[in-house]
Amino acid sequence: MTPGPLTVALLGNPNVGKSTLFTALAGIPTRVGNYPGVTVEEKVGRFTHRGRAIDLVDLPGTYSLAPQSPDERVAVDVLHGRMPGVPRPDCILVVADATNLPRNMFLATQALEVGVPVVVALALADVADRKGIRIDVTELSRRLGCPVVRVAPPTGEGVAAIRDSVVEAAVGPPPQPLRLAAQEFGTAARPAAAAEAIARYAAIERLLEGVVGGSDTTPLMEDRIDAILTHRFWGTLIFAGVMLAMFASIFWLAPPLMDLISAGMDRLSAFVAGVLPEGAIRSLIVDGILAGVSGTVVFVPQIALLFLFVAILEGCGYLARAAYLMDRLLVGVGLSGKSFIPLLSSFACAIPGIMAARTIENRRDRLLTILVAPLMSCSARLPVYLLLCGAFVPDRAAGLPWLPLKAAVLAGLYALGVVVAAVVAWVLSRTVFHGPPQPFVMELPGWRWPRPAVVLERAREAAWSFLQNAGTLIVALSIVLWALMTYPRNEQAVDTDIAALRQSIDERIKAADDNDPDRAELVTQLEALDTADGLAAARQGAAQRYSVLGRAGRLVEPLVKPLGWDWRIGCAALASFPAREVVLGTLGVIYNLGDVDPGEAEGATALERRLKAARWDGTNRPVFTLPVALSIMVFFALCAQCASTLVVIGRETGSWVWPVVTFAYMTALAWLGAFAIYRIGLALGW
Repeated sequence: MTPGPLTVALLGNPNVGKSTLFTALAGIPTRVGNYPGVTVEEKVGRFTHRGRAIDLVDLPGTYSLAPQSPDERVAVDVLHGRMPGVPRPDCILVVADATNLPRNMFLATQALEVGVPVVVALALADVADRKGIRIDVTELSRRLGCPVVRVAPPTGEGVAAIRDSVVEAAVGPPPQPLRLAAQEFGTAARPAAAAEAIARYAAIERLLEGVVGGSDTTPLMEDRIDAILTHRFWGTLIFAGVMLAMFASIFWLAPPLMDLISAGMDRLSAFVAGVLPEGAIRSLIVDGILAGVSGTVVFVPQIALLFLFVAILEGCGYLARAAYLMDRLLVGVGLSGKSFIPLLSSFACAIPGIMAARTIENRRDRLLTILVAPLMSCSARLPVYLLLCGAFVPDRAAGLPWLPLKAAVLAGLYALGVVVAAVVAWVLSRTVFHGPPQPFVMELPGWRWPRPAVVLERAREAAWSFLQNAGTLIVALSIVLWALMTYPRNEQAVDTDIAALRQSIDERIKAADDNDPDRAELVTQLEALDTADGLAAARQGAAQRYSVLGRAGRLVEPLVKPLGWDWRIGCAALASFPAREVVLGTLGVIYNLGDVDPGEAEGATALERRLKAARWDGTNRPVFTLPVALSIMVFFALCAQCASTLVVIGRETGSWVWPVVTFAYMTALAWLGAFAIYRIGLALGW
C-alpha cells in the first residue's frame, strides 16, 4: 500500500525568504485557495523526495505563535491540527534569518514546543557570510535538538539537504518538545505576554552563547544604498523616478505586441464575417463576442509588463524600502505603517489588499485601511487607462525627452488614487475613527537578485488571470450586452428617425450661411447618409437607442451629460458596475458601428478606431475628446465598480454598513472628480 503524502508546514517571520524557499522546494505550480471558514489564503505546493509525496503548506508570515491577527490564528490552528480539512503537519520547517538569529529564534523555540518534528532552515546564509556573521550550525542543532540547515535558494545551497531533513524528521521517532525552565517565565508585575517575551529572549541569549559570533560592523555597500533609498528627500525622489520609468517603459515596449494582437483579432473578425451569412448569428459573434474580446486582449502585453516590473522590484527588496519610506506619510494622514502592504497589494487587486488588512491587530486601523484600499488603482482599471491614454492623450514628451505624456498621465491616475485615499483617511481619522495609529515595526530584507522563474511566473499569472476574465466574464457579458443593444428591434421607428435626421440636416444646411464652418460639416454628414456604410452605421445607431440598454442609457444621460458623456458611455458605466474589467468589452460592443476613416487606423487598435469615429447623435461632433477621456479615466480611478470588492468588505468587517458607505462615498467622489476634470479641460481648451 502506497503511503499518503507527508504534510510539511513552512513557518517564518515576514521577509525572511520563506516564499523563495517555498518555490525552490516545490517549484512554481501551486494550489491556491482559502482555508475553510476564513478568507486567509491557503498555498500548497507538492514535490516528491525519496519516493514520498510531500505537501508543503506555506503558512502566513508571523512573529509569534501567540496569535493577535486572523493570519496568526490560522498559522497556530494549522500547526495544532485545529483547521478543518487540513491535516496536522508531520513536520514544521521553520525559516530563520541567519543575519538576525536572536529575533528569529523566538518563533523557532515556540515551534519546538508544539510537539511536531521541526527542521530549522537558516535562510540568507550567503548574506550572513558577506556580513561576517559566523554560526556554528552543528552546535545550534545539538542545543535545539533538531536539524539545522544553511540555505541560500538563489544559489541552491542547502535545498537538497532540506528535502532530506524534512523527510527524515517526518518519518522518524516523535521528538521531545523543547522546554525552557519554568522559572524563566517568573517575571512579576507584567502582563503574561510581556513576561514570556522577556524570559524567552533571555533564554535565547543563553542558547546562542558561543554559537553566533564574528559580526562585522563595517557598513556594506547595501547599507550605503539603503541610507540613500530610505532618505526622506532623496528616497522619495528616487521612488517617484522609478515609478515614472516603469510606466514609461509600458508605452515603449508593449506597442509592437499590441499591434500584432490587434491585427490578428481584426483578421479573425473579418474572416468570421466573411464566412457566416448575414443575420443574427453573425452579428452575435462578430459584433458581440469578438468585438468585446478584441477590445480587451490587446492590453495583455502592457499588463504583463507592469506586473513583471513590480515582481522585479519586489524580488530585489526595493518595495520593502518603499514601505519604510511611506511609513511617515501614512502616519501623517492617520493610517498605520502596517497599512502599506495592504494598500500596495490593492494596486494588483483590492480584494487581496483588503484581506491583507487582517494582519493589522488594531480594529480602528484595519477598518480605515479597508475603506481606502479600493481607491488604489487596481489592474482592472489599467486597461481603461491604457485605452484612453493611447487613443486621446497627445503623443509627445512630458517635459523630459524620455517621458511620454501618455506615461505621465498614467502615473498621474495612479497618484490620484493615492492622494484621494490620503485625504479620505485624514478626514476619517479625525472624525469617525479617532485615536492614534498603531506603531509600525518592519525589518528590511537584504538586497538580492530577483529569481527569473518567480518574476516570469508573476507576469504570467497576471496575464492569464486577465485572459481568463476575457474568456469567461467578458464573453458572457458581451453576449448579454449584444442582446440588450440589439433587441427589441423597431425598424419603423428607425426609418422615421433616419428620415427626420435627413430633414433636420437639410434644413440646417439651407439656413446656414455659405461661410459658416458648420455648413461644410453638415454637408459631409448628409453625403455620408447617401453611402451604404454611412446609412448602415446611422441605422445601427438609431436601432441602439430603442434597445433595452439604449433606453437605460438615455434614462441616465442627464446624470452623465455634465461629465461630457453621451448615453452610450453611460451604458458602459452601468454595465461595468459588477466588474470594472468588462468596460472594454462593453465599449467594443456598443461602439461597433460601421467603417471608420482609414487615416485613423495607423497605429491604433480596432476599439481605438471605433471610439475616435464615434459621434454624438444627429451631429458630426466627436463623442470622445481629451477632456471626455480624462473624465472617464478619473471616474474609473475613483469609483467603486467591483461587486466582489464590496462583498469582501462586508465579510471582513462583519457588517454590510461599510460596503454601502464605501460605494456611496467613492461614487460621489468619482462623479465630482470627473465633472471637475472635464470642466477644467474645456476651460483650458484641451
